[in-house]
Amino acid sequence: MNKYSAIKSQLFQALSVLLMLFFIMNYSALGNNNFQSKVPEVTVSEVNSAKVKKYEKFEIWLNLQNVTYENPFDPEEVDLYAIFQSPSGKEIQINGFYDNYEDADQWKIRFSPNETGTYKYQIFVENKGKKGKTDSQTFEAVISDHSGWIKPSEVNPRYFSHDDGTTFFAVGVYSPWRNNQERFDRYKEHNANFFAIWDIGYGGFVNGTGIIEEELGRYNQLKCGRIDSMLTIFEQNDIKLMYAIWPHDLFSETVWAAEWDKNPFRHLIDVADVYKDSLVWEYQKKKYRYLIARYAHSRSWGIWELINEMNGTDGWAQGRHQEAFDWVAKAQKYFTENDPYGHPMTASFSGGFNEYRRQLHEIIDVPNLHLYPRQGWELKYPEDSLRSAMHNYAWAARRFYDNFEKPSIFGESGAEWEYFKRNDDRYCEVYHNAIWASLTNGLAGIPVWWDYTFLTPEDWEQLSHLAGFVADIDFANLSFEPADATAEGADIYVMDAGKDCFGWLRSFSNENVGGTKITLSKKGKGKFKVSWFDTWTGKRIKTETIIPKKGKLNLTVPEMYSQRPDIAFKIRKK
Repeated sequence: MNKYSAIKSQLFQALSVLLMLFFIMNYSALGNNNFQSKVPEVTVSEVNSAKVKKYEKFEIWLNLQNVTYENPFDPEEVDLYAIFQSPSGKEIQINGFYDNYEDADQWKIRFSPNETGTYKYQIFVENKGKKGKTDSQTFEAVISDHSGWIKPSEVNPRYFSHDDGTTFFAVGVYSPWRNNQERFDRYKEHNANFFAIWDIGYGGFVNGTGIIEEELGRYNQLKCGRIDSMLTIFEQNDIKLMYAIWPHDLFSETVWAAEWDKNPFRHLIDVADVYKDSLVWEYQKKKYRYLIARYAHSRSWGIWELINEMNGTDGWAQGRHQEAFDWVAKAQKYFTENDPYGHPMTASFSGGFNEYRRQLHEIIDVPNLHLYPRQGWELKYPEDSLRSAMHNYAWAARRFYDNFEKPSIFGESGAEWEYFKRNDDRYCEVYHNAIWASLTNGLAGIPVWWDYTFLTPEDWEQLSHLAGFVADIDFANLSFEPADATAEGADIYVMDAGKDCFGWLRSFSNENVGGTKITLSKKGKGKFKVSWFDTWTGKRIKTETIIPKKGKLNLTVPEMYSQRPDIAFKIRKK
């Protein structure tokens, strides 16, 4: 080979290498462009059942393709949702969520039907400005014996109803931490139907796992999975949950029970700015969206407690009061617009007498008072602390009834802030009187005692007796209102709806209420059946028939097997 041929060969080889590099580079770019141009895809990999009972979970497991993201919890990166069409034609948007509990690495959509028949649905995913979708699919919803979620009654808005219109009266205890199966069993055994807990890290089955958002914009999957498990238990036992999204601790750096150092918002703002900062609000909305997507389907998800004891936060303590109220209104609006199941919302202040906050109660769905008598409440009867304690609960319940056509609750009561110490026998009497006085003055549930550890076995029995008493009272569908009644030497409280009536009285002049004379206003003619109940044993004492005279019922409390200071009754037209 001459030298020209050699040079020509070398040039040819060099040119070949350059052409190959050019091809590789352009092919790679073409491949990237092709990937970028691909539409995101979503497919159904599995459903829990093609036939789901009304108010039970329909769960869809999904595969996503041609989707990229750094944070699967951020809907700005991956927006996954479904549009369901009910048998009656109503369209409902349900957002999807990412579940990595026990390394599941799974995208899911959860939905609960409240109609029977065929539901149609289609699933959508949005990523990098492009949208993908499934074909339209169906599932069947069939009849069940569940009643659904709770909400303010459409007939009598001072009480709760289930989604199907049946009554819900809240009977339960606050259990913010250290929960276990024994506690859940105790609720079931005593017919308690209302359980309250915080998102906090103070130990137990759920709260031993930290808080939901320990890392900014990402959600603690161990905690989230434990909440799923707790809801499964509650669904089996027909218990509703009030969940405090923001305990005051997490918005507090200098006020009591400060836990701001656990809140990832600390990396963005000073603690006092939590109610007004726009960036923090964006993170809150994403968290709320995730909670709704993961849990709101559950018939045991009861009430969103937006914040617990707002005056225990730095923002409030530093005088940012209007900012705090505006924040509650903004959160209330977000859940109203984005929770497809319409769970009610509440918020609260601590238990002092001056912490009644009308401005807050007007914003939220469920006015919520914390009542701790030793925090500035009047000892109305200085010579009779038991009567004074009872008066506080009766008076505060009636104030809610008179001022709001909403279901009102005492979201916390008791603890060590009653007039008596826990080891005093009268502490149990305080609890007994508080639950009955609240019931008979228009509250939508009994005071939610703080906390589980403060109740004795005898207290649980008293709770159970009241649960049995209210089981056949249709609060949601009858127009109960306070009735005029007097009793000799006793305090008496009566709620009347015409054909149905219930009441409770407690003697302040005698250890035995038996023989007490009662006069009760009662319009209408005909006969009424009066049933008397021993509140301490849950037993019916006597049933009798009474005829009103001149618009009044004149009653005499029957003698009981043991001396009791109080008794309850129901009156129904025959």
